[in-house]
Amino acid sequence: MNTYKAILAAALGLASVSLASATQYVYITGSTAARGAVVNALAAGVGQDATPSAVIYTGSAASTGSYQEFVTSIGGNATIIKTAWSGSEAGILDVSSSTQTELFLLDPSTGSVPASGAINPAPATPNANYYSAQTVNAALADNSPLASKNPTTTATFKLAGVVVPFVFVKNQGAGLTTLGESDYSAFSNLTSDQFKVLAAGGDYLGLFTGNPADQATFVYLAGRDDNSGTRVNVLAETGVGVKTSLSQVILANGVLTPAAYTDEGQASSGTLAKSLIDTTSPTVQTDSIQGTSGFNVVSYLGVPDAVTAEAAPINAIQLTYNGVAYSATAVENGTYAFWGYEFVGWKAGSATYIQNLVNTLANTSTGVGSSAYNDGSEIGLSNVHVSRADSLPTNPPVE
Repeated sequence: MNTYKAILAAALGLASVSLASATQYVYITGSTAARGAVVNALAAGVGQDATPSAVIYTGSAASTGSYQEFVTSIGGNATIIKTAWSGSEAGILDVSSSTQTELFLLDPSTGSVPASGAINPAPATPNANYYSAQTVNAALADNSPLASKNPTTTATFKLAGVVVPFVFVKNQGAGLTTLGESDYSAFSNLTSDQFKVLAAGGDYLGLFTGNPADQATFVYLAGRDDNSGTRVNVLAETGVGVKTSLSQVILANGVLTPAAYTDEGQASSGTLAKSLIDTTSPTVQTDSIQGTSGFNVVSYLGVPDAVTAEAAPINAIQLTYNGVAYSATAVENGTYAFWGYEFVGWKAGSATYIQNLVNTLANTSTGVGSSAYNDGSEIGLSNVHVSRADSLPTNPPVE
């Protein structure tokens, strides 16, 4: 290469660097519980100069995908906002550490990522043609940072303007009558004390139906790993204790896999919901822990994932909790207690534009708390007439 070409190549290289560095980024991770409202708000341009010029996402819809990115501008500067939903506890850890990373989509038109629209089906991770590891700027959590694994986090968290409800479901048990059990539908309610039994390894069906004769099959707890805010909420609400190790099971095609108890559970609520298939029909599955034929499971899910679990072909059944059925009204008036505040926060030292975006998202009237962005699974904080003072952050919500 002659001197002129070398200088030109170097200049072009510098121009590329300057162009890339002109784009500012926001990397958001954490809870899936309010993902729909957050994605809807970002897609509408909340906290930005205008509506994004492009939205890229994995899966069939932006509001339910595991990864999204928004091509936009903030403060007159080209900006790409990237989201990846890792779980509440993982999100709190990500913004409490300078070394933790999560996988995010590559920039639009880079690798195999399109300029806009869906990537469906979502590519598996890791995959260098679609994802790269990045440190996180901001995170959502549906459990209080004060009740997390990082209660001394240096991140700044605010109420996100909504509360998120959770429900208990049991998997379908169509084959139970052939196993000598009474009507499985008699198991329709779960109490806090019964959940404690599940958390410790489960018990025979009779404990849950109230019929002592139901001793042919066992009922287990299938749940989440310890990166989950849903898990933290259920352990706090039922009195088990947020740091308690659990005796849960993992289902794979109706089979206990591994054939033993585990503390960790599923890494994703979506995966958990889809795993809750009937374990007694068409083939009665072996209870490899008790050494008997047939078993069933109970799980805890956010409302969007419960909708997935309750639809065909899973057909899980929602339970009442302490005698109260879930509804938005029951949460608002305080009769249904299985819910948590949603929080949003930024890592210490984050740029002003990131802090401004988080503050806008946290605003109860124009941010995530606005009914315009609710996907049916969140409840506006202003509508809830009860509170949990022990789980609120030290800084006040943004109004």
